Amino acid sequence: MKCITIIGNLGANAVSRTTTDGRQLMSFNVAVNQTNGEPIWFNCVGNLREKLFPYLLKGQCVSVIGDLQAGMYNNRVDLSVNIDRIELCGKAPEPTETPSQQ
Repeated sequence: MKCITIIGNLGANAVSRTTTDGRQLMSFNVAVNQTNGEPIWFNCVGNLREKLFPYLLKGQCVSVIGDLQAGMYNNRVDLSVNIDRIELCGKAPEPTETPSQQ
């Protein structure tokens, strides 16, 4: 296991989906700023946290802890985190809109 902690902002609202075996998952992308100004993007996936899900809106700062997976996709490094723990950083926005559900 390669455990990582990232703190960054959501690039879009979180999305929920149900797998073929009935599990409910949520996913979202997090941008982590570097000193050179270019963000590193992480695709985060984990079990749906129903109470937290409505607050996972574009721009929200989050802290994510989980297992890091790295691979190549179209000659780019693909970084994914299987979520073990997630927390909102700072004040949570009002859930004015419902994140996407598929």
